[in-house]
Amino acid sequence: MSLPKSFSQSISELEDSIYLNHLDRKTRIRLYNLLAREYSFVNQVKSINNAEKALVLSKEINDSAGIASAYRILGSIYSQNDNHFQSLEFFLQALDIFKSRNDSLGIANVYVSLGHYYKRLKRIEEQIDYHEKSLIIFRSLGNKSRIGVATHNLAESYLLGGEFEKSRELVKESIQINSDLNKLSVLSSCYNILGKLEYKIGNKDSAIINFEKVLEISKKLGDKSQKLATVDALINLSDIYYELNQNQLMLDYLKQAIEYSNLTLLDDELSVIYLKLIKYYANSEQFDSLQFYLSEFQSINTKRKDLQLNNQFELIKSVEDSYYLQKVNNKLEKSNLIQATRLQLAYFGIISVLIILIILVWSLYINIKKNKKLARQQMIIQTQKNHLEKLNNTKNKFFSIVAHDLKSPLNSLKSFTDILSDHFDSFSKEDIKNFSNEIKTSVGNTIKMADNLINWARIQMEDVSVDKITLNVAESVQPIYALYRNIASKKDIDLKLEIGENLKICVDQNQLEFVIRNLLNNAIKFTKRGGVIKLSAQELNDKVEIIVEDNGVGMPDQIKENVFKLESKHSIRGTEGETGTGLGLMLCQEFVNLNEGELLIDSEENKGTTIKIRFDKAL
Repeated sequence: MSLPKSFSQSISELEDSIYLNHLDRKTRIRLYNLLAREYSFVNQVKSINNAEKALVLSKEINDSAGIASAYRILGSIYSQNDNHFQSLEFFLQALDIFKSRNDSLGIANVYVSLGHYYKRLKRIEEQIDYHEKSLIIFRSLGNKSRIGVATHNLAESYLLGGEFEKSRELVKESIQINSDLNKLSVLSSCYNILGKLEYKIGNKDSAIINFEKVLEISKKLGDKSQKLATVDALINLSDIYYELNQNQLMLDYLKQAIEYSNLTLLDDELSVIYLKLIKYYANSEQFDSLQFYLSEFQSINTKRKDLQLNNQFELIKSVEDSYYLQKVNNKLEKSNLIQATRLQLAYFGIISVLIILIILVWSLYINIKKNKKLARQQMIIQTQKNHLEKLNNTKNKFFSIVAHDLKSPLNSLKSFTDILSDHFDSFSKEDIKNFSNEIKTSVGNTIKMADNLINWARIQMEDVSVDKITLNVAESVQPIYALYRNIASKKDIDLKLEIGENLKICVDQNQLEFVIRNLLNNAIKFTKRGGVIKLSAQELNDKVEIIVEDNGVGMPDQIKENVFKLESKHSIRGTEGETGTGLGLMLCQEFVNLNEGELLIDSEENKGTTIKIRFDKAL
């Protein structure tokens, strides 16, 4: 069934459409994903909620396209909040699904998202690589609309990388395509790129012409204009006229930019504009105006930080709510199970009485047989009691971990924000930047902790399936190695890879990749700067052995002996204060066991750790 109206509907119309009774589930999934995408620009919490609804419904009907689309949207939201680890997880899951479906359009769209992901990380080489990949696919499909977007993205990437001629060639192609298709929003952004290119190489007159085209298109589009391109054009025009000593024009464009940014809620751009005005009024010694814009700058920055913290809190709250919702469902299931067990016991009790009466009447032999049966039932009941006690102890420890490891970083986060709020004027920009980095790291680690806790809980509830396929170890490990080599280099750690070409195993690919990522993450966490980590694999008789070896701090004997026991679990900090729940290795052990493998640890304090995982060699 097609959607009730075109995809250009407003958010309110889309929300109304969701509740139409005649919609089939696939159409409803597409609407949830579309709502999630639209909300990602204005309300990230609502965006996540709609993406999760699409994800749940997609899994119910095994709609892999809906699942992949939801993962891609979730990846974009987490990337916007600098949660790069979780964001990349979602993107890679979406990419895997689209590849398994041979969905070229879906693959190319994920490449676009990965290009934007690396743009936020200021990794120009990777940004260009993914936008080039997306353009190649869109060209092969003959999809003019997406070619117009991809050439725009690649032109912008080349501009950021200083390759001006390549940027010019692509942006002109994009302008032609989007003009033919009347895609005015993308077209305005193309003129903005061309304007910035001309400005960078000193062609101010040509730059002004292109920036004015952006404003002309923006005026024509009204509410549907490309907001960022419009404000960027106004700011660049002000810079040009400042350099031409036409200060009144410079001020006019900056004030237009302020008005437009206020209307479109572009707080980041407002900060940039206020800084330019502060610099101008300070140099011209207009102190009343200087004081006004200093106050505006402080106000907008406070608003941005409060909004960022609120968004991050809401993201964490969303994860927490999902966890507690699952917990409530589990309690209801357990309550129903207890009630069913009681009815069953009552039924067995009645039958037992009847059997006893028959035994008393007919024979002593039947009575003896009945006694033996009761003895066996008693043994089963005792076994179940012991098992329930063990589960209860595990539950108590799990909640203690949640209470400690989630509460501690949130308290730390509150302390940072209290300090910033109470003593903002006494800190330098560098101090504030350092506090912001600490807050960002704390929030990222907290979400990773919550993810590990929820994954562990799902395994305990036997809510994890294993989808085994035959994998080439080198091909599966290479993308993970490429990612963690960059992460390791930030800590001056040399991450080496030594894996043969023809090693094959039969395992669940997602679970194998989870294990290797966790082992590499732990190795980096507990290896000091300048250390060495080696990821290797080898054939061992009828097994394939994957090894992660480091020369880090190693494990004391007490921790090594209890590393897989939940009752002995406690937080361990890395060499530079990185936090964790201590559940990572337990999750690795669980996933390896689910895939009929074996995990071995050899560690010596102050000398390093070697972890080996072994699986049967695939034929």
